[in-house]
Amino acid sequence: MGAAYRVRQFLKAIRASVSREEVALVRQVLPQGLQPLFLRMAVNDQRHSLDVYRTLKGQGYGDRDLLMAALLHDCGKALGRIGLWQRVALVLVQAGRPTVLDSLPFTDAGSWHHAFYIQREHARLGAELAAQAGAPAVVVEYIRRHETPVPGTPQTLEDKLLRALQQADSIN
Repeated sequence: MGAAYRVRQFLKAIRASVSREEVALVRQVLPQGLQPLFLRMAVNDQRHSLDVYRTLKGQGYGDRDLLMAALLHDCGKALGRIGLWQRVALVLVQAGRPTVLDSLPFTDAGSWHHAFYIQREHARLGAELAAQAGAPAVVVEYIRRHETPVPGTPQTLEDKLLRALQQADSIN
C-alpha cells in the first residue's frame, strides 16, 4: 500500500460517520444475534465495513453470507479500543520491521501494546466472536480468512467470494 493510500485511509478514519439509514441496513442484513458484533465496533470500523459491503453490492455480489462477512470482517477489533495512533504505528512497524512485534507481550490487556495484539489477531478473534454469536460457518470462515490471501486461482465458490471480500477490503 502506498503512502497516498494510507493518508486517504487516515483522513477517512478521522471523519468517519454512520447514518441511521445505514444502521437500519445493517439490521436488515444481519440476523438479530449478529447485530451487536457490528454495533460494538468503533465508528471508523463500522464505516469501513459498510464501504466494503457497498463495494461488493456495487460489483454485483448478492451472496448473503458474503455480505454478512463484509459487515463483520473487522468485528474482532472491538475487543480492544485501538487508537488511531496505534493503527498508524502498527502499519509503520509492519512495513518497516515486523519482527519487532514478535517480542511484545501482546496478551496483557492492560498494556498500551495490547491494541497491537487485537489488530494483528482481529481476523481470528472476530471469527471466534461470530461463531459464538451463531453466524453461519461460511461467514465465520470468511472472517477468519479475510487477511490470508487466497493462493493462485480460486478453485471453489467460497474462495472466489473470499477473494472478492479481500479486494473490496483492500480498496476501502
